[in-house]
Parts: sequence; C-alpha cells; structure tokens
Amino acid sequence: MSWVRLLLLLAALGAGPAGAADFMFEAVVGGTLLEGRPLAWTDATMTLLSRDGQLHEFPPSQAKSARRTAPHFRGYAVEEMRQRLYKEFGSRFDYASTGHYLVAHPRGERGVWADRFEALYRSFVRYFRVRNFSLEDPPYPLVAVVFGNRSEYERYVSGSSSGAPTGALGHYEPRTNRVYLYDQSTAGGDDRWDETAATVVHEATHQTAYNVGVHTRFAAGPRWVSEGLATMFEARGIHDAQSYDRGDSRVNRGRLLDFQSDVLPSQPLGSIETFIASDQSFQRLPILAYAEAWALTFFLSETRPLEYAEYLTVTAGRPLFSEYPAAERVADFRRVFGSDLKLLDAHFLSFVKGLR
Repeated sequence: MSWVRLLLLLAALGAGPAGAADFMFEAVVGGTLLEGRPLAWTDATMTLLSRDGQLHEFPPSQAKSARRTAPHFRGYAVEEMRQRLYKEFGSRFDYASTGHYLVAHPRGERGVWADRFEALYRSFVRYFRVRNFSLEDPPYPLVAVVFGNRSEYERYVSGSSSGAPTGALGHYEPRTNRVYLYDQSTAGGDDRWDETAATVVHEATHQTAYNVGVHTRFAAGPRWVSEGLATMFEARGIHDAQSYDRGDSRVNRGRLLDFQSDVLPSQPLGSIETFIASDQSFQRLPILAYAEAWALTFFLSETRPLEYAEYLTVTAGRPLFSEYPAAERVADFRRVFGSDLKLLDAHFLSFVKGLR
C-alpha cells in the first residue's frame, strides 16, 4: 500500500486528529519497520503509537511498503518486548518482568528492580481505585531502564533524544514511554538507596499515570497536575500506605518545607489562578513551582477528593494533540472546584499553614 492509499484509507474511516484510528498498520520508515496505531495525520505528518508504546512522528511520504496488519491495536507481549529490549541494550543488562513491568537492570541483581516498580504500580492503582477512579490497563508492558551508575546514564541520555534535564537523577520520557535512571547507591560506595527510591517513586508515578488514564500522553496537560501527583506520591504514607499508616507520613516534608519557607512569605508564584493558568513558573522558579504543585495537589486530594478525581478526568480527556490555553485551563478548574478562586486560595493557604 502506498502512503497515498494509506491516507485515503484513514480518511475513509473518518478518523483524524480528533479521533485516532483503531486498526494497526506497518511500514518501513527510514529503514526501520514500524507497526502500530495511527493517532493523527496530515499530508505532512503522521504520529504512530507503536506496539511497544513508543511514539513515532514522520512524513507519510517516508512510509514504504505500508499495509494494514490488524483490525485493532495490540501491544507486544512480554517476551516480544524482552527480545526487542535485548536487541537494543544487549547482554550488559539482565531483564526482569512482572505483571506490568519489564525492567533492564545491572546484571546479577535478579528481579529486585522489577519488583520495586511493580509494587509502586499496584500502590498507585489501589490509591485511585478506592477513590472510584476508572483506570485502564496498559496494552503493553511498561519499560524501565536502570543503569549501573551515573556516567552510564548520562552517556546514554547525551546520545539519545530523551531530553533529560541536566543533572537529573532519572526521568520519564513520554515519547519512548520509558523510565530511565541509575542506581545511586553505587555512587562512591555510599548507601544512597533513599535517593534512588525517591527517583523511582517520582518517575514511576509519571509513567503509571500516563498509562492507566490519569494523565494523557497525547495532549498538552498542566505541568502542575503531573508534577504535583508525582511529588505527592514521594511521601511514604502515599506510595506505601500499608506500611506507613500515620497521617503525617502522607506529607512530603521536603516540599512542605520549601513551600512554607519560600512560597508562603511572599507568594512569588501568585494566586492559584495565576499558577494554574500556565507552566511558566516551572521555568522561572522550578523549586518553588514543584513545592506549590505538591501543596495544591495534596490540598485538593485530601479535602476535595471527588472533585480532584473529576478534574483529573477532565485534563486527561483533552482532544488528541491539542494545546491547552490559559483561559481553558482556568475555566476547567473553575468548573470543577467552583468559581470563587479567591475563597479557594484562602482555604488552600490555611490548610498548608496548618501542616506539621
């Protein structure tokens, strides 16, 4: 099938940027065979969700030998994914799988890494299901790559398009749908598992949220929503509530300290309305933006859990590959939490001041 015939087929099915096709096709693009579900396309660009969960964007004219392969999308099974991951990283890693995860990790460490990610996945799902949030099962195993040390991680990141921030301890990359990190407990021979654990929790929360329907990978979403949820799950009383059941264990102490010492005195990020309207605060004052994202998320989830779940549904349900202008962000927030944002702001600040 030529790319012209492929576009005609997509048009005949009535799918497009507002509604992706469900069927799968394969094509050779730049010498690589890709198979997956077309999410959006124009004469100039196609976005494909491949069977391993990665996103590929290319001009349709580059798709050679295109053909429809199945009436519905189907992700790769674990063994197929393992073979593909081995082809990419080779024998320097071991590969462990669980019910939802496939993890490439340093050799000789058995399945401990996969078990950690799986435990966090199950904790995340349990947190939302008890709040009556409807979740989806990922159609493919979730992939994490754990490098043996920082230099290996930075070398890989510098040679890829994963876009990790400078000095990062690890990151979730939406395009590949993978978590990349390194084992910080090997640094200088010191036991730094606590730092590694915090990175695992934060990035695995991102990954799980984007794959079970709490967030969407396929449209712009408020950064405070995704970062607020990930920082909230860093607290042991959230990600391991069965072991840490005291109420104060639900508080992220580091983020609370940043908020109370640097945000509350002068409110450099402005009111709630200013904060939710754009992602600019994460560029201007990132440490404070993370603190406020945690504080606002914790406030809403603790005091307005039903509305918070509804708001997540709204932000995750944005049209495919749509932008999210400031006016729409504020309007959606008001529709869920009420129009009087000044009153909500007062309740929010009072709540956070009372945390110990």
